[in-house]
Amino acid sequence: MVTPDNLRPGVTRVRDSSGFVGTVVYVGSVASAKNRNEIYAGISWDDATRGKHDGSVIDRDTNQLVRHFKCGPTQGSFLRLNKVDLGCELTPQLMRSRYVEPDAELIAPDNVLPHVARTAGGRSKPIEFHGELKIRKRQQLEVVDAISLRMLGISRPCNGGSEELREFNHLKCIDLAGNLLSDWKDVVAITKSFPSLQSLSLASNRINDVNPNLMIGTSMECLTTLNLNSTNICSFQTLRLLGEAIPNLEELCVAHCDLSDIDAEASATMSFNNLELLDMSDCQLTSWGEHIMPLSRLPKLESFVLNDNPIESISFQETADGLDFVALASLQLAGTSIHSWKSVDELDKLPALRSLRLRNTPLTSSLGVGEVRSTTIARLPRLEYFNASPVPERERTEAERRYVSDVARELLLMSTADDGGADGKKRQVETRHPRFGALMEAHKSAMMASSSVTSLSQGIQDDVVGVTIRSMAAGSCDLEPLHKRIPRSLKVGRIKAMCSRAFALDVDLQILHFRVDGDPFPTELDDDEHTLAYFGVTDGAEILVNEIDVEAREREEARRREQHDRLVEEQESHIAVVQSMQRQERQILPGQSA
Repeated sequence: MVTPDNLRPGVTRVRDSSGFVGTVVYVGSVASAKNRNEIYAGISWDDATRGKHDGSVIDRDTNQLVRHFKCGPTQGSFLRLNKVDLGCELTPQLMRSRYVEPDAELIAPDNVLPHVARTAGGRSKPIEFHGELKIRKRQQLEVVDAISLRMLGISRPCNGGSEELREFNHLKCIDLAGNLLSDWKDVVAITKSFPSLQSLSLASNRINDVNPNLMIGTSMECLTTLNLNSTNICSFQTLRLLGEAIPNLEELCVAHCDLSDIDAEASATMSFNNLELLDMSDCQLTSWGEHIMPLSRLPKLESFVLNDNPIESISFQETADGLDFVALASLQLAGTSIHSWKSVDELDKLPALRSLRLRNTPLTSSLGVGEVRSTTIARLPRLEYFNASPVPERERTEAERRYVSDVARELLLMSTADDGGADGKKRQVETRHPRFGALMEAHKSAMMASSSVTSLSQGIQDDVVGVTIRSMAAGSCDLEPLHKRIPRSLKVGRIKAMCSRAFALDVDLQILHFRVDGDPFPTELDDDEHTLAYFGVTDGAEILVNEIDVEAREREEARRREQHDRLVEEQESHIAVVQSMQRQERQILPGQSA
């Protein structure tokens, strides 16, 4: 039986029979209720459309608006205490329910599942399932050391304590994402029941900050991986306290938590001396100096994820010992507010950096994918992966030569211009391109048409690339591919015209992609007006030509129209229900609205 003492506003999590979850934000009487002495729980649902109101009601006696809590227009509900579901305990029975017993009935006794697959022509095909018993043997709790308990409504530890869960002492990895946990006291109690636990996911539980008075003890000191993505943590103090309690932690994820209160003093007392991976995506970090540099002394940090933080620039201050991010090999900056190449140049000061993600930023949004890749590779000499794609030696050589060519042309134009401030502009150009001198020296002999550096004005001979054009279309995939040397200034539309003649494909139905050795996925050439240079097509690349299936496209368009019509119908139905409920609430007595 739920009592007011069981409910903590802003902390306690609840669920309903339909699977919706929310947070108790108010406990007390309701101004519109018939019985002013009855206690209700005010719920703010995670789904903003689940409720009926915004936390306010009309007072039954005064007809005035009374607000008990604040939330979205249709996010709030008042529940009688006997309707409140606080979730369940983490019991042995719940854990076993996730796995099939060894002697349970087979779902595919004849190696055929009781389902069918539909072909494009509408025919049914049976689905075969082989090795069910072998798989089942490997999925028994006595055998596995990792278990998923996602979205089961778990809100508290087992009432029987560690003794009742003794049979699961061997578990090393537990995924508790999407449950109803909200208090670190319950988390600590759960970890005490699993002494071998090394990896724990609490993602999407609305767990609040750690109370400094909480005695965590040694229950979590064996953890090496902790996932706290999308929790209710909003203070860097929590990370500091966890660092003290989990000294062996190697991987920590706190994405989508507001950690903007980080400062040098708090980070200086962190104990994450073994931390190798830190994910702080979307943590409202705005300043590299104030929010990121305080973490620069983590001695073993190899991978740092900072995606979707509004960081505008990067800069490093000179230090006497040079120990800032000494082990950092992988950095992710996708979705940040980086807007200048100067910030990219600063990353060259990271001695171990080998992998970088940089996309969806103001710097990259106005440039072609190929141009961004080529320029970044040239500016960062030790980079081995860019946006998860490897950087082969041949691509690096071409990128560096192209970079030298572009900067040299810029300097050449300045030297020929009749402008008294040309020398000052040259120094500015050289400041903007700190690697130009070294790259010029490294590639000078290969790039110059003669022994004079001034021959750069005659054009550097790396604007023509050799490509293989291969048809993947059904009607021409057996034709020999084309081997062409073409200028990088050639537009994609011209390539399509070439393919139309060679492979008898309609220009309007062609889809082109290109790939180079080592690329995990081809890159689409999706704009006819852009050049091969824009997309970063390099020497030795392979261009793949596909043809749109007109009938399949028509079927897809019909499916999308049907889906759109269905969504519109559902939205209209939902709006009608909401409007009807609002009319009823205005007509009935205020005491019946709760």
